[in-house]
Amino acid sequence: MVASIGNALAYLASTTASVSEVEPKKSGLASGLYNTNFQIGSAIGLSVMVAIAGAVTNASDAADSVVALNEGFQQGFFWAGIFAFAGAVLALLFVRTRK
Repeated sequence: MVASIGNALAYLASTTASVSEVEPKKSGLASGLYNTNFQIGSAIGLSVMVAIAGAVTNASDAADSVVALNEGFQQGFFWAGIFAFAGAVLALLFVRTRK
């Protein structure tokens, strides 16, 4: 539920920001480029998370498979959170506002 709310808040704000400064004739192109980048980025991000979770689960020495799986998911989500935090910091540093 938290992920759904966060995704909704981030998606709407980033969509608005990506097409707000584009001239009306090119707004369709800007929207298409944004949506394509969002879809490809989501697929790559998910595949990296699954790869991390799978590698950690496979390397775990836990006796119970559920514990090993849990360790893998924890690491996958941890690194996704680190990457999201780094992206937020970069956005705060490099996004310009109107003067």
